[in-house]
Amino acid sequence: MSDTFLERRAAISGVGLALAGRTAQRSPLNLTLDAILEALADAGLKDTDIDGLASWPGISATAGMAPVSLREIKEALALKLNWFAASPEAPGQLSAVMNAAMAVATGQARHVLCFRTLSQYSEQVKSRARPAADGGTPRSAARVEGLMSWIRPFNALSAAHPLALVAQRHMHVYGTTREQLGAIAVNGRRNAMLNPRALFREPLSLDDYLGARMITEPLCLYDCDAPIDGSTVIIVSSLDAARDLRKLPLQINSMSGAFYGRNSWDQVEDLTDMAATDAGRELWTRTDLKPADVDIANLYDGFSIITLIWLEALGFCAKGESGAFVEGGARIALDGELPLNTGGGQLSAGRLHGFGLLWETCVQLWGEAGERQVKGNPRVGLTAAGGGPLAGCLLLTRP
Repeated sequence: MSDTFLERRAAISGVGLALAGRTAQRSPLNLTLDAILEALADAGLKDTDIDGLASWPGISATAGMAPVSLREIKEALALKLNWFAASPEAPGQLSAVMNAAMAVATGQARHVLCFRTLSQYSEQVKSRARPAADGGTPRSAARVEGLMSWIRPFNALSAAHPLALVAQRHMHVYGTTREQLGAIAVNGRRNAMLNPRALFREPLSLDDYLGARMITEPLCLYDCDAPIDGSTVIIVSSLDAARDLRKLPLQINSMSGAFYGRNSWDQVEDLTDMAATDAGRELWTRTDLKPADVDIANLYDGFSIITLIWLEALGFCAKGESGAFVEGGARIALDGELPLNTGGGQLSAGRLHGFGLLWETCVQLWGEAGERQVKGNPRVGLTAAGGGPLAGCLLLTRP
C-alpha cells in the first residue's frame, strides 16, 4: 500500500489519563493539566515542545460535555501554537486525533496535544442538588434543537432510546439475543477487574446482567456506559520527530471518518447500520492490513449494541453475525481470537468518549497493561468511537 496516505507520517508518542471517577471533587481544568503532565512525561517531551492543540467538540451546550477549552489550556501552559482546532461537526470523538495527524503530516506542527475532558458526572450531581429558580416551582425544560428535536417529542430523552430501537431491530432481523449483548458487558467487567484505573471492578456475571433493571428495552443498566469525571490526553507527533522520543512510536497506519448515510440516529435506510459502516469499510481501503491482522480492538461501547455494529462494520464478522461472534465471550476475551475492550471499555472503566479506548490500545501496544496485558506481543491495534451519525476509527501499528 502506497505511503502517500498522509496519516502514515503521524504517530502517537505519549498518553496520559487523569480520573476523578465519581468523587466529583476536582476541577476539569486540573484534571486536564494532570493528564497533560502524565502524557508529556510518557513521551519524554516538555510543554515547550508542544506546538499544536486539538480537542472535540471544543464547545458544547451540554453541561460537562466539554468543560475545558483550547484557549484555557493554551493560557495555562503558555503554549506557542502553530496550529490548533476543535470542531463539533466532525466524525466524532477521535476526530481530534485525526485532525492532529493531518496537521503533523502536512508540517503544520510537530507535536500536537489532543485532549478529551468530561465532567458530566459532577454536573449531574450539581443539577440534582440545585434548587428551583423560584424556590419550589420546577423549571421548564430548555428548548431542544438539532438532531434530538426530531425524537424528543416521542419521549426519547437520550441516545439510549434510538439505540434501543437499533438493538430491537438487530434482534428481530438477525436473531441477536440479550445473552449476546450481555457478553459485551461481562467481558468488559472481567477486563476492568484487572485495570486499577477502572470505575467498576466488582465481578459481573451473565445472571447479574440479565437480572438488572431495564433502562429502555432491550437495554438494561449494564448495557449503558458510566459517566465519570476524567481527562485523557493523546500526543500526536510527526513520525520522524517521534522516533527520537522516549518510547517506540505507534504509527497511524490508517484512519477513517467516512460518512455516506443520513445525519440521523433513526431516520436511516437500515436501522442496523450507522456511520460506523461507512468508516469501517473505508478504513481497509487505506492499508494492506486486514481484520485478521488486528491483535487488539477497543470498540465504542457507549451502549453494548454499538460494539456489535462496529464489529460488523470493521469486518470482524459478517453483517448480522456479531451476536454469534461474541456469544459466550471466549472469542473476545484477553486470550481470545480478538481481545476486545481490554481495559473494561466504557461500560465498566467509565465514559471517556472513545479517548479512553484509544489510551488503552496504546498502553497495550506498548506492553504496559499489567495484569490485563494481551499476550503475544501485540503489534496492531484498532480503536473505533462513535454511534449513530458519528464514527471514526484508527488503525495503529508498532514497529
